[in-house]
Amino acid sequence: MPEPDSKEPLNIYSKNGTVITVRSPIRNKILTLLADEGPSSFSRIMEYTGLSKSTVSGYVSYLEMRELITVMSDPRDARKKTYVITASLIGDITPSTQNGTSDFRELIRQAYAKYDKIDYKEILPHIIKVALGEAGINIDPVIMRGGEILGQAVAVYLVADTLEKTLANITEFWNHYGFGEVKIRSTDPLQIEVYHCYECMIMPKDSGKNCAISCGMLKAIFSAFYNEKVSVTEIQCMTEGYDCCCIEIIRPER
Repeated sequence: MPEPDSKEPLNIYSKNGTVITVRSPIRNKILTLLADEGPSSFSRIMEYTGLSKSTVSGYVSYLEMRELITVMSDPRDARKKTYVITASLIGDITPSTQNGTSDFRELIRQAYAKYDKIDYKEILPHIIKVALGEAGINIDPVIMRGGEILGQAVAVYLVADTLEKTLANITEFWNHYGFGEVKIRSTDPLQIEVYHCYECMIMPKDSGKNCAISCGMLKAIFSAFYNEKVSVTEIQCMTEGYDCCCIEIIRPER
Protein backbone atom coordinates (compact mmCIF):
# COMPACT_ATOMS: atom_id res chain seq x y z
CA MET A 1 0.00 0.00 0.00
CA PRO A 2 1.49 3.39 -0.95
CA GLU A 3 2.12 5.85 1.83
CA PRO A 4 -0.25 8.84 2.08
CA ASP A 5 0.44 12.10 0.26
CA SER A 6 2.73 14.38 2.22
CA LYS A 7 5.14 17.26 1.91
CA GLU A 8 7.81 15.10 3.53
CA PRO A 9 10.64 13.86 1.26
CA LEU A 10 10.03 10.48 -0.34
CA ASN A 11 13.20 8.41 0.06
CA ILE A 12 13.88 5.79 -2.60
CA TYR A 13 15.70 2.56 -1.75
CA SER A 14 16.88 -0.28 -3.97
CA LYS A 15 17.11 -3.94 -3.07
CA ASN A 16 17.57 -6.94 -5.35
CA GLY A 17 16.19 -5.08 -8.35
CA THR A 18 13.19 -3.79 -6.39
CA VAL A 19 12.48 -0.13 -5.64
CA ILE A 20 11.05 0.62 -2.18
CA THR A 21 9.85 4.06 -1.10
CA VAL A 22 9.70 5.43 2.44
CA ARG A 23 8.21 8.79 3.39
CA SER A 24 8.04 8.56 7.19
CA PRO A 25 10.76 10.83 8.71
CA ILE A 26 11.28 8.43 11.63
CA ARG A 27 11.64 5.36 9.42
CA ASN A 28 14.11 7.22 7.25
CA LYS A 29 15.97 8.38 10.36
CA ILE A 30 16.37 4.78 11.51
CA LEU A 31 17.57 3.72 8.07
CA THR A 32 20.06 6.60 8.02
CA LEU A 33 21.42 5.51 11.40
CA LEU A 34 21.96 1.94 10.20
CA ALA A 35 23.56 3.14 6.96
CA ASP A 36 25.94 5.53 8.73
CA GLU A 37 26.84 3.54 11.84
CA GLY A 38 26.35 -0.03 10.68
CA PRO A 39 24.61 -2.73 12.75
CA SER A 40 22.92 -1.07 15.73
CA SER A 41 21.19 -2.28 18.86
CA PHE A 42 17.57 -1.58 19.74
CA SER A 43 18.72 0.69 22.56
CA ARG A 44 20.90 2.67 20.14
CA ILE A 45 17.88 3.20 17.87
CA MET A 46 15.85 4.38 20.87
CA GLU A 47 18.63 6.80 21.84
CA TYR A 48 19.01 8.09 18.27
CA THR A 49 15.30 8.68 17.68
CA GLY A 50 14.40 9.74 21.22
CA LEU A 51 11.33 7.49 21.12
CA SER A 52 9.90 4.97 23.56
CA LYS A 53 10.49 1.23 23.35
CA SER A 54 6.98 0.45 22.09
CA THR A 55 7.11 3.18 19.43
CA VAL A 56 10.52 2.10 18.13
CA SER A 57 9.31 -1.50 18.09
CA GLY A 58 6.50 -0.51 15.75
CA TYR A 59 8.84 1.31 13.38
CA VAL A 60 11.46 -1.43 13.18
CA SER A 61 8.77 -4.08 12.72
CA TYR A 62 7.46 -2.15 9.72
CA LEU A 63 10.95 -1.80 8.23
CA GLU A 64 11.59 -5.49 8.79
CA MET A 65 8.28 -6.34 7.10
CA ARG A 66 9.28 -4.20 4.10
CA GLU A 67 12.60 -6.10 4.06
CA LEU A 68 14.57 -2.89 4.42
CA ILE A 69 16.29 -4.16 7.56
CA THR A 70 17.04 -7.52 9.09
CA VAL A 71 17.60 -8.61 12.68
CA MET A 72 20.70 -10.52 13.74
CA SER A 73 21.03 -12.36 17.04
CA ASP A 74 24.22 -12.53 19.07
CA PRO A 75 25.40 -16.17 18.83
CA ARG A 76 26.47 -15.97 22.48
CA ASP A 77 23.25 -14.42 23.73
CA ALA A 78 20.08 -14.77 21.65
CA ARG A 79 18.45 -11.99 23.67
CA LYS A 80 20.86 -9.47 22.19
CA LYS A 81 19.87 -8.38 18.72
CA THR A 82 21.28 -5.93 16.22
CA TYR A 83 19.53 -4.34 13.26
CA VAL A 84 21.15 -4.17 9.83
CA ILE A 85 20.05 -2.22 6.77
CA THR A 86 19.62 -4.45 3.71
CA ALA A 87 18.81 -1.86 1.03
CA SER A 88 20.69 1.00 -0.63
CA LEU A 89 19.46 4.58 -0.69
CA ILE A 90 19.18 5.86 -4.26
CA GLY A 91 17.90 9.35 -3.54
CA ASP A 92 14.80 11.27 -2.60
CA ILE A 93 12.02 13.31 -4.14
CA THR A 94 10.90 16.46 -2.35
CA PRO A 95 7.97 18.67 -3.34
CA SER A 96 9.79 21.53 -5.06
CA THR A 97 8.95 25.10 -5.87
CA GLN A 98 12.55 25.90 -6.74
CA ASN A 99 12.87 28.72 -9.25
CA GLY A 100 16.10 30.34 -8.11
CA THR A 101 18.29 29.08 -10.96
CA SER A 102 18.13 32.26 -13.08
CA ASP A 103 21.57 33.26 -11.76
CA PHE A 104 22.96 29.93 -12.94
CA ARG A 105 21.51 30.41 -16.42
CA GLU A 106 22.88 33.94 -16.56
CA LEU A 107 26.32 32.65 -15.57
CA ILE A 108 26.27 30.26 -18.53
CA ARG A 109 25.16 33.03 -20.90
CA GLN A 110 27.85 35.41 -19.67
CA ALA A 111 30.52 32.72 -20.01
CA TYR A 112 29.52 32.22 -23.64
CA ALA A 113 29.50 35.94 -24.36
CA LYS A 114 32.82 36.75 -22.70
CA TYR A 115 35.04 33.82 -23.70
CA ASP A 116 35.89 32.33 -27.07
CA LYS A 117 36.18 28.77 -25.84
CA ILE A 118 33.95 27.31 -23.16
CA ASP A 119 34.14 23.60 -22.39
CA TYR A 120 30.48 22.91 -21.75
CA LYS A 121 31.29 19.25 -21.16
CA GLU A 122 32.80 20.26 -17.83
CA ILE A 123 29.59 21.87 -16.59
CA LEU A 124 27.15 19.28 -17.95
CA PRO A 125 27.05 17.43 -14.58
CA HIS A 126 26.20 20.72 -12.87
CA ILE A 127 23.45 21.48 -15.39
CA ILE A 128 21.95 18.02 -14.92
CA LYS A 129 22.02 18.41 -11.14
CA VAL A 130 20.32 21.81 -11.35
CA ALA A 131 17.60 20.34 -13.60
CA LEU A 132 17.05 17.48 -11.15
CA GLY A 133 16.86 19.98 -8.29
CA GLU A 134 14.18 21.96 -10.10
CA ALA A 135 12.15 18.75 -10.27
CA GLY A 136 12.74 18.06 -6.56
CA ILE A 137 14.91 15.03 -7.29
CA ASN A 138 18.05 14.39 -5.24
CA ILE A 139 20.39 11.57 -6.26
CA ASP A 140 23.32 12.53 -4.03
CA PRO A 141 23.54 9.00 -2.52
CA VAL A 142 24.21 7.59 -6.00
CA ILE A 143 26.67 10.38 -6.82
CA MET A 144 28.44 9.78 -3.50
CA ARG A 145 28.65 6.08 -4.32
CA GLY A 146 30.37 7.10 -7.57
CA GLY A 147 32.85 9.09 -5.50
CA GLU A 148 33.46 6.03 -3.33
CA ILE A 149 34.18 3.92 -6.42
CA LEU A 150 36.75 6.48 -7.56
CA GLY A 151 38.21 6.76 -4.06
CA GLN A 152 38.54 2.99 -3.73
CA ALA A 153 40.36 2.86 -7.06
CA VAL A 154 42.94 5.53 -6.19
CA ALA A 155 43.30 4.80 -2.46
CA VAL A 156 46.17 2.43 -3.17
CA TYR A 157 48.15 5.42 -4.49
CA LEU A 158 47.09 7.96 -1.87
CA VAL A 159 47.05 6.06 1.42
CA ALA A 160 50.42 6.26 3.16
CA ASP A 161 51.76 4.99 6.48
CA THR A 162 51.03 8.27 8.28
CA LEU A 163 48.10 10.67 8.31
CA GLU A 164 50.40 13.56 7.37
CA LYS A 165 51.63 11.83 4.21
CA THR A 166 48.13 10.70 3.29
CA LEU A 167 46.80 14.24 3.59
CA ALA A 168 49.70 15.53 1.47
CA ASN A 169 48.87 12.97 -1.22
CA ILE A 170 45.18 13.95 -1.15
CA THR A 171 46.11 17.63 -1.43
CA GLU A 172 48.30 16.95 -4.47
CA PHE A 173 45.66 14.71 -6.10
CA TRP A 174 42.83 17.24 -5.66
CA ASN A 175 44.99 20.03 -7.09
CA HIS A 176 46.41 18.00 -10.00
CA TYR A 177 43.01 16.84 -11.24
CA GLY A 178 41.20 20.13 -10.68
CA PHE A 179 38.93 19.07 -7.82
CA GLY A 180 40.00 22.06 -5.76
CA GLU A 181 42.63 23.41 -3.38
CA VAL A 182 42.80 21.36 -0.17
CA LYS A 183 43.73 22.74 3.24
CA ILE A 184 43.57 20.97 6.58
CA ARG A 185 41.41 22.82 9.08
CA SER A 186 41.91 20.36 11.92
CA THR A 187 43.22 16.85 12.53
CA ASP A 188 41.16 16.26 15.68
CA PRO A 189 38.46 16.18 14.54
CA LEU A 190 39.72 15.59 11.01
CA GLN A 191 38.28 18.40 8.88
CA ILE A 192 39.34 19.07 5.29
CA GLU A 193 38.66 22.36 3.52
CA VAL A 194 38.30 22.57 -0.26
CA TYR A 195 38.70 25.96 -1.93
CA HIS A 196 37.63 26.52 -5.57
CA CYS A 197 35.64 23.30 -5.29
CA TYR A 198 34.86 21.90 -8.73
CA GLU A 199 31.59 20.34 -7.63
CA CYS A 200 29.85 23.39 -6.27
CA MET A 201 31.64 26.65 -7.07
CA ILE A 202 29.29 27.38 -10.02
CA MET A 203 26.17 25.84 -8.49
CA PRO A 204 23.29 28.17 -7.56
CA LYS A 205 23.42 29.65 -4.10
CA ASP A 206 21.10 28.01 -1.56
CA SER A 207 20.98 24.83 -3.67
CA GLY A 208 22.08 22.75 -0.70
CA LYS A 209 25.35 20.98 -0.04
CA ASN A 210 26.80 19.70 -3.31
CA CYS A 211 30.06 17.87 -2.54
CA ALA A 212 28.80 14.30 -2.85
CA ILE A 213 31.68 13.12 -5.05
CA SER A 214 34.33 14.56 -2.72
CA CYS A 215 32.54 13.08 0.30
CA GLY A 216 32.46 9.66 -1.36
CA MET A 217 36.12 9.82 -2.34
CA LEU A 218 37.25 10.87 1.13
CA LYS A 219 35.07 8.22 2.74
CA ALA A 220 36.74 5.50 0.67
CA ILE A 221 40.26 6.85 1.10
CA PHE A 222 40.06 7.21 4.88
CA SER A 223 38.24 3.90 5.29
CA ALA A 224 41.30 2.38 3.62
CA PHE A 225 43.71 4.44 5.74
CA TYR A 226 42.08 3.54 9.06
CA ASN A 227 41.20 0.02 7.91
CA GLU A 228 37.63 0.52 9.12
CA LYS A 229 34.49 2.09 7.71
CA VAL A 230 34.36 5.82 8.39
CA SER A 231 31.52 8.25 7.82
CA VAL A 232 31.79 11.75 6.41
CA THR A 233 29.68 14.86 6.74
CA GLU A 234 29.86 18.10 4.80
CA ILE A 235 29.73 20.76 7.49
CA GLN A 236 29.83 23.73 5.13
CA CYS A 237 29.55 24.37 1.39
CA MET A 238 30.35 27.26 -0.93
CA THR A 239 26.70 27.25 -2.04
CA GLU A 240 25.83 28.37 1.51
CA GLY A 241 27.96 31.50 1.15
CA TYR A 242 31.22 30.17 2.64
CA ASP A 243 34.56 30.77 0.93
CA CYS A 244 35.29 27.05 0.97
CA CYS A 245 33.68 23.69 1.51
CA CYS A 246 34.57 21.66 4.60
CA ILE A 247 34.21 17.92 5.07
CA GLU A 248 34.64 16.11 8.38
CA ILE A 249 35.78 12.49 8.59
CA ILE A 250 34.30 10.58 11.52
CA ARG A 251 35.66 7.29 12.85
CA PRO A 252 33.37 4.83 14.64
CA GLU A 253 33.02 5.35 18.36
CA ARG A 254 35.03 2.96 20.49
